[in-house]
Amino acid sequence: MSQMRTFVAACVLCVGPSALGQSAPPRAESMLVAAERMISSCFAYAATNKLPPLSVVVVDASGALIASKRQDGAMPVSSDAALLKARTSVRTHAPTAVLAPIVQGDAGTRDAFITMQLTAIPGGVPFSRGADAVGGAVGVSGAQPDQDAACAMSAVGAVKASS
Repeated sequence: MSQMRTFVAACVLCVGPSALGQSAPPRAESMLVAAERMISSCFAYAATNKLPPLSVVVVDASGALIASKRQDGAMPVSSDAALLKARTSVRTHAPTAVLAPIVQGDAGTRDAFITMQLTAIPGGVPFSRGADAVGGAVGVSGAQPDQDAACAMSAVGAVKASS
């Protein structure tokens, strides 16, 4: 009889609460859905502000790529730059724009940034998800650095608005 209880318990664990007529707890928006919304928001901001074609990248808290899109006409290298900005932002827990003063005028820090594959070019902005201090980051490249940063901020705003 105890083998039967173990088997039934294992089956319940495998099929989950919905098979027992219970509803699963509500899930937060998936990271991919949030990333796609951020990219769409950034492209809408770019269109409204007549920015040149952009690349937008979203990474998770570990710096792993979640989503990436490059508009027609954006330089291929802008995708690499956007990824670098996003990864720098998530690793430092700071917008890349605030890193520039740290790097300027200090050759040792600049060399460390290069060695660690970090950048101080504006356009990377971290974002929070739930209780995580930093849930990921968005990186934007293709326009002027201050425009990239503003577009990235608009993308992060799209996530905050839905939270």
